[in-house]
Amino acid sequence: MATTIEIEGGEIVHTRGTVVTYKQKCSVCGHAYPYNKTTIVPAYGVRSCRPFTCPECGHYQEVSMKYLGAE
Repeated sequence: MATTIEIEGGEIVHTRGTVVTYKQKCSVCGHAYPYNKTTIVPAYGVRSCRPFTCPECGHYQEVSMKYLGAE
């Protein structure tokens, strides 16, 4: 049974249920940070993670994730 999670401002590296390991990724230039972060995505609503400024282009954004359910 797979879990579906939608992410903005990052790319998912690994999921285990609602525990998500991800990398911050700029939505403008595509720069991805070299290290991973882990968070828990709640079953209802959206999880907003730490905002960041891209070191390549200076775009300010935050990572947000939404749990879409289990398949």
